Amino acid sequence: MSRPSVRWVAAAGPSAPLADIVRELAPDGDAALAAGRVFVGGRRVLAPDFAVAPGSVVELHRERATDAAVHVLFEHAGFVFVDKAPGVATEPDHAGIDASVVARVATELAIPASELHALSRLDVGVSGVVTLARTPEARDDAAALRARGALRRRYVAVATTAPDPRAGRWDQALAKPRQGRPSAGDQRLAETRYAVAATAGPVFLPARAGRTQAHPALLALSPVTGRTHQLRLHASGAGAPFFGDATYGGPARYVLATGAVRSLERVALHAAWVELELGGRTLRIDAPVPPELEALWRDLGGRDEDWPRAVDLEL
Repeated sequence: MSRPSVRWVAAAGPSAPLADIVRELAPDGDAALAAGRVFVGGRRVLAPDFAVAPGSVVELHRERATDAAVHVLFEHAGFVFVDKAPGVATEPDHAGIDASVVARVATELAIPASELHALSRLDVGVSGVVTLARTPEARDDAAALRARGALRRRYVAVATTAPDPRAGRWDQALAKPRQGRPSAGDQRLAETRYAVAATAGPVFLPARAGRTQAHPALLALSPVTGRTHQLRLHASGAGAPFFGDATYGGPARYVLATGAVRSLERVALHAAWVELELGGRTLRIDAPVPPELEALWRDLGGRDEDWPRAVDLEL
């Protein structure tokens, strides 16, 4: 969730139209309102004539600047499978409506966005397969598939170190993060299966007191449950945060053997495939590992042939 660029509390007195307020707050206030980047009391408001009561909190959020691609991979039986690039929200968020996966796919398929429901949600900084349902029947099918373990997902990630043990399951209960950060709220059951597919390094990471040495690992991950930020939280809790995941302790930069420092613009986590059992057949939809993650792994001393192992490793 983004932080607002402008936050304003309505003054005492009569209610005022929202459009008048946003025009005073920002030069692009009208555009922000039309794009769904204006929130009153924490709720998105699109109506220009919405009456803002005294004491109400009005927030304007920045537009998320990205030309990242969203590709429809496959459609079948009411399901739509999409390859999402990092930098794109799965569903409309505080940065606006039209830039989301749901909105872009609806435009590409020439259907109302209300017909699409995200069955899986990838964080903004994560890439890979997103599964959408076009029909209520597909949503029901997905729930039934999940209940009998017939909807499986594989993620691959570059972690700062190999967890100990090198394969197994994480079952730390998790609370839903608040404002994109860890939360101490109600804990819910969460389970992730994982294995180390390959190791690399050593590599140096910038630190306040100089540099620290890390031995990166390429992980294969399969979530059994689907909690918010589950894989990132579980890996961090196991002492193996992902590269680029500064929220949960991962490094935002790393140092090459030449001494050059490289910065990361995304979380090194990718949803590689989704597998479903439909109509007596097993259907698998793959999203190729993005070039920037392949380049990161090479920089860390890894091999290109490590990726197929991570993608197909039995967990």
